[in-house]
Amino acid sequence: MTFMPILALVMLFIPRTTEAQSVTQPEDQVSVSEGSPVELKCTYSYSGSPFLLWYVQYPNQELQVLLRHTSQESNKGFQANLNKDETSYHLRKLHVQEEDAAVYFCALGDTVRGLTSGAEHKPPETVFEMF
Repeated sequence: MTFMPILALVMLFIPRTTEAQSVTQPEDQVSVSEGSPVELKCTYSYSGSPFLLWYVQYPNQELQVLLRHTSQESNKGFQANLNKDETSYHLRKLHVQEEDAAVYFCALGDTVRGLTSGAEHKPPETVFEMF
């Protein structure tokens, strides 16, 4: 079996005039076997209308948007649904593959003001390994 590390980080885009916003990924490490389902959790605290995204950075590639909560589409088999009652935007895939090894970021922006130029980068929080 193959081990596949996937690292999830948090990026928080903070408008300068807004307070008490955060994004959290509670797990330190998630391990799954190839072909198994995976879920990377992302919860947020935000008083307005959140704009949530999942970014991915594959080895030796640039950071790219994987999913936006405004679109109900999937990308490369990944899906995420915004749950305002639970304030969550968990990333899911039913059957992970070796090529899914990457760094994953959950991000929060402001839909009214758009993404601001400043971003608070938090340390790695979730490592996703594949067996």
